[in-house]
Amino acid sequence: MTERTPFDEPMSTDELSRVRQELVCVQDELQHHRQKLTALHHLIDALTCSADEDTIIKALTKRLPTLVNADLVGVVRSHRHQAWIWSDSQNRDQEARARRYLLHRLGHLSSHGAESHSPPRGIRGRHLYLVPPATSEPSLHEQDFTCGHEVALALGANETGLLLIQPKGSDHFSHNEREVLETIGASLSLALRHADMFRRTGDLALRDPLTELLNAHAFEGALRRELSVGHRYGVPACLLLLDLDFFTVVNDRLGHMAGDHVLKTTADLIRATVRDSDIVGRVRDNTFGVVLPHTDRQQAHILAERMRDRIERYLFAVGTGQVRTTASIGLAAVPDTAVATVAEWMVVGDAALNAAKVLGRNCVILHAPKPPGLACAVALSCAA
Repeated sequence: MTERTPFDEPMSTDELSRVRQELVCVQDELQHHRQKLTALHHLIDALTCSADEDTIIKALTKRLPTLVNADLVGVVRSHRHQAWIWSDSQNRDQEARARRYLLHRLGHLSSHGAESHSPPRGIRGRHLYLVPPATSEPSLHEQDFTCGHEVALALGANETGLLLIQPKGSDHFSHNEREVLETIGASLSLALRHADMFRRTGDLALRDPLTELLNAHAFEGALRRELSVGHRYGVPACLLLLDLDFFTVVNDRLGHMAGDHVLKTTADLIRATVRDSDIVGRVRDNTFGVVLPHTDRQQAHILAERMRDRIERYLFAVGTGQVRTTASIGLAAVPDTAVATVAEWMVVGDAALNAAKVLGRNCVILHAPKPPGLACAVALSCAA
């Protein structure tokens, strides 16, 4: 006699309905997991495809909240002394508490004094703000974010970071959601480290290794931008070319290490004299260039004289002694009928610089543009 199994028994209508419902639930759950995996893939892909820090943060705050139903996302880096805060509710008090909490977790609240006066750097994006640290210590009773989940960010040997995600309402993240957040944190760490490396590589390509000023190629790009603005809108801008007088004597008598020290210190003096909006570069061996946007000839001459005087008065410590030097400065401004290209702007500046050397050095010479009528006459005579 054949033994009958449970599968041989006919199923009732209720049992069939229950099985169908279970299959539908399983299918729905699989579809839900498939959607979550797709969203996770898109988020990680967005993080790793960018080499810009702000773009990475915007991608994170755009995609992560829908992945785990988050109400607030915060990122803090130990070298930034600032926190990126996103909140779905746009609650400024909640964002301020989150910022203080994150900075406190990294121990920054006692060392933000130098950064407190800098304006916040704007980041475009829905409800996303880069919040500077507050100037006052937080209360010990500030709201804690223990219901959220924290992920440590490994950003390098000397830098740490923290990712904070707070769920909506009073919910807590499930075990699977916390594992997803850990995966996102690891991807975010790699993306930020890649962005840092890309930025440093870009800086090295644009910077003079000795003075850390813009190199000749990058400085030419700055000149091109200002010249374009001047031609389009008639906005004045000035170019200063500064040359250290008798610099070869320093190299020949004191050695190249002493010469390098003088160059580096001169770069620091120039940086300390100009405005934040001005652009400084090393265009040749001992020649520095300064672009002064939105500056007329008179304003540029005053700044150039201040720079020249500062270099003349400075005692450069070289080895066991000290040395003085002076600087000759040529000034060329736009708009100018003789300047239509960057190369012509540099030629005019070099002409003013050479005139300063011929007139005894340690002075500022302003290139005097020719009147339009005279410039046309000169051009016609040259063509003839």
